[in-house]
Order: sequence, then C-alpha cells, then structure tokens
Amino acid sequence: MLFPLISLLVGTSVHKTVARTKRNGIFIGIAAILLLTAYALAIVAGAIWLAGIYGPIGAALFLAAGALLVAIIVLVVMMIINAQEARRAKERKQAVESLAAVGIGLVRSQPLLTAGILAAVVAANFMGSRSDD
Repeated sequence: MLFPLISLLVGTSVHKTVARTKRNGIFIGIAAILLLTAYALAIVAGAIWLAGIYGPIGAALFLAAGALLVAIIVLVVMMIINAQEARRAKERKQAVESLAAVGIGLVRSQPLLTAGILAAVVAANFMGSRSDD
C-alpha cells in the first residue's frame, strides 16, 4: 500500500537517475575504447621507433620488459595497499573488542549506571525519531 505512494513521489528522480547513469555509462564506454585505441597506437609507434634503433627483436624485448616492469610495480603497490587495509581492519577490530571489554566491565561493576545510560539512549531514540518535514 505504501510502496506505490513512495514510488510516485520518488519515481521521477529515479527515472532521471537511471537515464543519467545509462548515458554516463555509454560515454564512459566510448571514452574507454578510445583510450585503449590511443594506448595501442602509442605502443605501435614506440615499437616502430625502437625498431629503428634496436631492430625489431630488440624493440619487442624492450617493450615487453617495460610492460613487465610496470606490471610488477602495480602488483607491489596492490600488495602494499592490501597490507595497509588489513592492518587498519585489525586495529579497528581490536578497538571494538577493547570497547566491548570496557562495556562488559562497566555492566558488571556499575549495573545501575548501565541501566540508566541504556534507558537514556532508548528514550533519545524514541524522542528523536519523529520527523517534522
């Protein structure tokens, strides 16, 4: 019963958002194809230029070594970022566990204070849940 009403109210913005997303997706796809074409042509031009200096086999080996070096650098950067993310997740988990331990200690040592805080949080949620929009 409520869903059709919400759909009517939000419908135009949803349709506009979907249309904008489709349009942006098409333009991003076209740009990606053109960027890949430019990249491929730059590699071909580099190979032709290097072939004049080092010969065709030397140019191919030079470009292969360059691509391998870039791939290794990207993988190392990815590993560093993943390690940092794992460290941050571990720190967040330890912080939550520490906070939980403090909370459990508070419940055991001060049950009345804990009940009062819990009642205040529940009351604040009930009082603040009304929206006057």
